[in-house]
Amino acid sequence: MKNNFLLLILYFFAACQSTKIKNDYYKVAPSSPELGSIGDSKSILDLQNDFNTKTLAILEKNIRLSIEVLPFNNRLNALYNAKSKYNQNQPSINYIDSLPQKPELAVIRLLDVSGYVGELNSDYNALTLRLLQNNTKLKIITSIVSHLTDEEITKIKQADSYYLKNALDKKYTIQLYKSGKKTDLLAIDPTTTIAYRTSSFCWSTTDRGKWYIADLTEGNENCKGITKSKIKDKTRTKKLFDL
Repeated sequence: MKNNFLLLILYFFAACQSTKIKNDYYKVAPSSPELGSIGDSKSILDLQNDFNTKTLAILEKNIRLSIEVLPFNNRLNALYNAKSKYNQNQPSINYIDSLPQKPELAVIRLLDVSGYVGELNSDYNALTLRLLQNNTKLKIITSIVSHLTDEEITKIKQADSYYLKNALDKKYTIQLYKSGKKTDLLAIDPTTTIAYRTSSFCWSTTDRGKWYIADLTEGNENCKGITKSKIKDKTRTKKLFDL
């Protein structure tokens, strides 16, 4: 009986630390990481999440995003309230389920994975690539749930395509386009991040045995095909085999 009660408490606490949105689980944490940030993702028994940003890659090309605006429901309201425990400056939201007009959140997600991976393998990201090679446990924030202003939400709804842009000194902004023409630019404040989703890096080698990032895999999914989640030191393996 005591064990069942303890499990019930742990389950309730875990539910406050993550939620399911569009079939994907998002984490709530004291930190508010930016979209595209690379760092340590920590989770204690899935009860306490945190993300410590190490770096952001240089982006010379604009990377396509997807943005979906979702009206509050009971689940999103619980998610918003869970984050407010960590952010005292978070605006209060008057959510009433029976009212037709509801507050909204934006789910912003990295769409062009191939384009982003290409940037990571470029010469101008050599330091970032080396960091990732030395610590293959690092992850990247590939999706965030943000509470934006009404004006920002309106601008997003008026656009039909979105791009992550490296503005200055690894500071990311979001470019909005309508029918192929740029309409606006959003500077997303990290403190508006309510929840996030991480991806891991998958590695492969060239014909000459040089490791490079081949793909990203979300959540707890394994790397696919011939890609690997860890880098093997082939030189060391060969020496051990020769012995």
